[in-house]
Amino acid sequence: MVVSAADKHSYGNSSGQVSSLPKTGELWDQYGRRITYLRLSLTEHCNFRCQYCSPAEGTPYFEREEHLRPDEVHLVLRSFQALGLQHLRFTGGEPLIHPHLLAHVRYANELGIGKISLSSNGYLLDRLAESLAQAGLNSLNISLDTLDPDKFRQVTRGGTLPRVLRGIDAARAAGIPRIKINTVLLRSINGSELASLVDYAVARGLEIRFIETMPLGSAGSGSQEQDYLSASEARGIIERAFGSLLPLANSRDQGPARRYTLPGGYGSIGFITPISDNFCATCNRVRLTATGRLVFCLGQEAGMELRPLLRSGMGMVELGKAIAQGIWQDKPERHVFDQDRKRSSKIFMMRLGG
Repeated sequence: MVVSAADKHSYGNSSGQVSSLPKTGELWDQYGRRITYLRLSLTEHCNFRCQYCSPAEGTPYFEREEHLRPDEVHLVLRSFQALGLQHLRFTGGEPLIHPHLLAHVRYANELGIGKISLSSNGYLLDRLAESLAQAGLNSLNISLDTLDPDKFRQVTRGGTLPRVLRGIDAARAAGIPRIKINTVLLRSINGSELASLVDYAVARGLEIRFIETMPLGSAGSGSQEQDYLSASEARGIIERAFGSLLPLANSRDQGPARRYTLPGGYGSIGFITPISDNFCATCNRVRLTATGRLVFCLGQEAGMELRPLLRSGMGMVELGKAIAQGIWQDKPERHVFDQDRKRSSKIFMMRLGG
């Protein structure tokens, strides 16, 4: 759906909501937000079972035919690319366990998608970093919540920290251009080692981003109730160790993180605040699950099922029109994490990929 700069303003009303359906060619929602970012989950499964991500009872098992096939993923990518996709992120579960990941990265690169990202726990990166770089991956986020091996095993329910650290080193050696460390703020796990995590990232030339835990599913709700640490408190802890942080300019390409540097201009530290200070007004993303559900908001269940459309023989143009119509009609204005922290049995981080 195309909305030109002039058209976009003409569609708006005093509440900020757009009042009528715009033209075709790009993706827009009713609130004047252009959608240019797709987070594509390749699998619900993972080689870790992080406390805030995976429910204690485990993730549902899906039959093979319920997952999107490689050709269906590629059709979705072509449809989004034709509608102005600028940033594609492969997520999971853990995308590095998916057998077609490298082929998907290569295909996205061949389509000319400018930013091709991956979110990973890093466990298999020592084997795959070089191949990912060669396939065209140009941005990588690696989860690292603690540098303490025992706490790491605790929060991941059995993960091995040295293997992940080797993976981070392998990604750096492979020359992947943009590597970030993602740290979920958990008071009992990393509240006392935020400065150490900053030191680790800065020493390696990596940006680190601290993320407030979100009440997604029973796992996320439980972590938030027991372990929530706000970004503002985390920033205070870091500033007591290093001095006042200096704000950095942010761009749409860098997502919702509010970015800072240490005194003297060293390092890049971001804070992502879905709970304490939502950033929904600038949301430019949707998510696709491994089973083909297009989810319009991380914090709500609104979405549409693409798998039946794909398996009906729908072509790229028709699929694009359906996606554009769905986003326009049903993408919510904002999440309600700060208003309703009840547990949801349908939404959890392992399925949506964050």
